[in-house]
Amino acid sequence: MGVSWTKEQQQVIGLRNRNILVSAAAGSGKTAVLVERILTMIMDRAHPVDIDRLLIVTFTNAAAGEMKERIRNAIGKKLAEEPGNIHLQRQLTLVHHAQITTIHSFCRHVIGNYFHTIDLDPNFRIGDDGEMKLLRNDVVEELLEDFYAKVREDRRYLKFVESYATGKNDAGLADLIFTIYDFSMSYPWPLKWLEECRRAYEIEDVQGLEHAVWMRPLLENVGLLLEECEANVRQALEICRESDGPYMYEAALLDDLVTVQECQSAGTYVEYADAFCNLGAFSRLSAKKDAAVSEEKREQVKEIRAGEEIYEIPAGAVFLPEPGGDGRGYQGKPGTDGGAVGAGRGIPRAVCSEEEGAEPAGL
Repeated sequence: MGVSWTKEQQQVIGLRNRNILVSAAAGSGKTAVLVERILTMIMDRAHPVDIDRLLIVTFTNAAAGEMKERIRNAIGKKLAEEPGNIHLQRQLTLVHHAQITTIHSFCRHVIGNYFHTIDLDPNFRIGDDGEMKLLRNDVVEELLEDFYAKVREDRRYLKFVESYATGKNDAGLADLIFTIYDFSMSYPWPLKWLEECRRAYEIEDVQGLEHAVWMRPLLENVGLLLEECEANVRQALEICRESDGPYMYEAALLDDLVTVQECQSAGTYVEYADAFCNLGAFSRLSAKKDAAVSEEKREQVKEIRAGEEIYEIPAGAVFLPEPGGDGRGYQGKPGTDGGAVGAGRGIPRAVCSEEEGAEPAGL
């Protein structure tokens, strides 16, 4: 008794002359459908295909071996039904040479058989993970040294290092390069993807910046960080208003709350730049002593106000296209107490200057 295929399975088996993508859950019969599709292709009476003219790719060698065995058995079963079928007899022989394999094995087969065409030494071998890691490190180290050697002629690399190197060395640059490389290689055309990413950061003026595809997510992130700031300030205020809370801190916290809410009223990059770059100094917490105030709650409020990352970076570090200036009339004078509105490390370091002749600065 033959297999009863569903309508969708039969469609996959019978479709020709087009690209198809099949998505189905584990155990739903994808392999059986694929085997049947291959059989119908090689047994097509009008346009029969030899099995060794097909490329059948799987993820693992074990899966490739299982697939080849299934196809061989299916051809043998059909041949038992039609013992005089010369075409099937030929397929049963050709299946041993068919390209039913992993993508890596197929590529190795192509290189091994056509090395003379691509001018490659046929005595190649597949490097293991350790070797490939060492080679990658050697290449990126040489690449960075070449750029350092040319830094006098082109200072863009120096800006890159100053923007993305962490600490006192550039060790993190290699990891950044590897991350971008690995991510790009997940795309069918990695160079095209990288070029599209580069073009997305070609900003000529503030208007272009406002409409950049990546600006909206950044501004949304700033908004979320400000919401976190507000929640922290309100939590500290609740503690201050408890019976044994540090009531003397309430005035400074109310100032913080007003500042946060003023920043939250911004919606565009320019509005955020104006808001952050005109913050001024933050109020200091009162030094008043009161034995009735819980020392634990006093310290708790201090930790909320000064211990979180969102409190740490002063406003002058937010919109800085060049050291010492922000392009919005602010010259990097930090507040005295680093209040809640610093919005921490998550707020984008500056992006563009409106001053005539100033270079746009990427994130």
